[in-house]
Amino acid sequence: MNFFGVGGFEFLLIIFIALFFLGPKNLIFGLRKMRLFYTQLKKQRDELISIVTEAVEIEELKKLDPVDDIKNDLKKIESSTKLDQIIDEVNDPFDKNNKEKQS
Repeated sequence: MNFFGVGGFEFLLIIFIALFFLGPKNLIFGLRKMRLFYTQLKKQRDELISIVTEAVEIEELKKLDPVDDIKNDLKKIESSTKLDQIIDEVNDPFDKNNKEKQS
């Protein structure tokens, strides 16, 4: 028998010491308190794990978020092209004046 790394003899020794210090009436109450403490500890552990994993996922998403790259690309495009010329071409693509301006 191996329970949390404690063998059978060690487990019986722990029970005997607890019975000696708590007494038979308080032993059950002590076991209930320990179980309650253990379940609360597990809940807090699970909550901490979920918070940490959520924070890690958010950081990974920030690294993958291409918004900054898109903004930089748009700035490059705006600086390298003349937006007025593009707007004129979109409004009237067959206008001869626009083609003459480009030449």
